[in-house]
Amino acid sequence: MTKKLGGIFLTFIFVPLLVSSIYGQGKPYEGPDDPAGDIAAKREGRMRGNRVLLYFKNTTELAYWPNFDCSKWPNDATGTGMIDGVALLIGAKVYIKNGSIPVTDPDEIRTHGNLDTLYYVQTSYRQGMDTNSAGTVEWGLYPVFGYFNENSEYPAMSNRPESWPPDGWPSRGGELKWPGEWDGRFGRGVIYADQECYFVANDAQDQEYLGIDDRVKYYPRPGVKIGDKRPDVTIQKGLPWGGIGIRVKVRGYQWNNPQSRDAIFWEYDISNISDYD
Repeated sequence: MTKKLGGIFLTFIFVPLLVSSIYGQGKPYEGPDDPAGDIAAKREGRMRGNRVLLYFKNTTELAYWPNFDCSKWPNDATGTGMIDGVALLIGAKVYIKNGSIPVTDPDEIRTHGNLDTLYYVQTSYRQGMDTNSAGTVEWGLYPVFGYFNENSEYPAMSNRPESWPPDGWPSRGGELKWPGEWDGRFGRGVIYADQECYFVANDAQDQEYLGIDDRVKYYPRPGVKIGDKRPDVTIQKGLPWGGIGIRVKVRGYQWNNPQSRDAIFWEYDISNISDYD
């Protein structure tokens, strides 16, 4: 699911979205076989490659009130705070029959008279998140191991080679590629922007409709459990892969030239990794 949908401009942040229709994917997903996102993979970074300063997390959340240094323009002694926080929101609804069987055929959805409907909004934000009954695990997007150096405090940044995964970047299935080189938006080892960041998140940890008492359930990847790919996952190991089955690849770019020095570009490439359209 990687069709373009234009973009929006918000307080010096230009956000082009690569998203998709609910009714199927332009081509089958052929990317990396990522593990479930994990709270232990959370990292923080700052984009400061031009006149805009912006704090971000590799959960997809941008800025973080009340931190005083979460955003500033211009990034000097005269700068002003820009935003309190920005959340990526990915909405979907899933049609279910007989309690747990997904229905994806448009004709059946239109004519079937007894379908249940589940609604999702996937995100990561500092407040308002659904959680497990104990309140210890937020049900949302979590970053994926493999796209940064686990010994680094930062997500992968083009200007910090020590933040890159030392064994190479996830490529296809379980394969890795290009150790020691930047996995850039513009090609192998190519760094066009003055600063670029790169990370991946997924919604595997969202168990909202998979509880014991839930009458209607949706399993986006039947038979796949949290921890199957990475057994040392730190939360919800052994539970079914949840959410709607999406993978979010995120890149941020800054150029320090007169035409774009007052902007950050964020690109969201959203793929359906579930077993269903």
